[in-house]
Amino acid sequence: MAVIVAACAPSVTARGDQTKAEIFIQIAEKAREIALEFVERAKAAGNEVSMVAALVQEGNSLLDRARAAYDRGDYDSAASDAKSAQEKFREALKALGPEMPSTEEQEEKGRLLEAIERARERIGRVRGALSSSTEITGTPRDQIDAKLTQAEGPLSEAESILGTNVKNASEAARKLAQSEKLISEAFVLLKQASHQPNMHRIEAFLKNLEREISRLRSELEKLEKRGVKVDDLNGLLSDAGSLVGSARSKASNGDLSGALSDIQQAREIMQQVRSEIAKRHKP
Repeated sequence: MAVIVAACAPSVTARGDQTKAEIFIQIAEKAREIALEFVERAKAAGNEVSMVAALVQEGNSLLDRARAAYDRGDYDSAASDAKSAQEKFREALKALGPEMPSTEEQEEKGRLLEAIERARERIGRVRGALSSSTEITGTPRDQIDAKLTQAEGPLSEAESILGTNVKNASEAARKLAQSEKLISEAFVLLKQASHQPNMHRIEAFLKNLEREISRLRSELEKLEKRGVKVDDLNGLLSDAGSLVGSARSKASNGDLSGALSDIQQAREIMQQVRSEIAKRHKP
């Protein structure tokens, strides 16, 4: 089993790196589209765009390099070049120097930038929780990391839009909403993945309780054959069995504290039954 896990690990990591590289390339491509759009607007307005065009060309070269690296399977280089391309396109947008927005637009821009910063902090917190977890591995870890990487894309796009000072805060807000949705999805995946190991432990404990209840029922059957009345004790074991079922249901729905409370009550009932069995075994 250890050999199989070790053999599978590199492919899982490779898939994660490939996904990350693909997302960074997509973000760079979107940033390029935005930069080209505003370059064309500047040209139409009669503005000088030679310096901006040079930055866009540098970004294009880096993006081509990222695609080539991706095609040959060098996903780390692809991601790095794609991020560098994003920066060039962002510099091009900043260099366009558009008109100053109104006070209301500046306030809206400030609110959106603060929200973008909070979203980045949320991404950082989820990444930190993922890094500190030793129980989340393989596909769940890759899925969470991919969601967070995807969430970074719309944030970068929103910043690029706001960086141009163009009167298009609604588009930036839409990008921010996309990112926040992805962050929330990553957080839900994190909670589910964190919950899974606890659920496994609780399920193992519940199965032990069920085996003990079955053993106690056998003891009661022996007593009953001897003419000892055990109806009350069978009722208590039924109560304990119901609590075990309730604990399993609560645990599967994420209510671990409720499940543990039911388990404790079931254990107390079973201890009471054991004590009564010992008394009734006496002649």
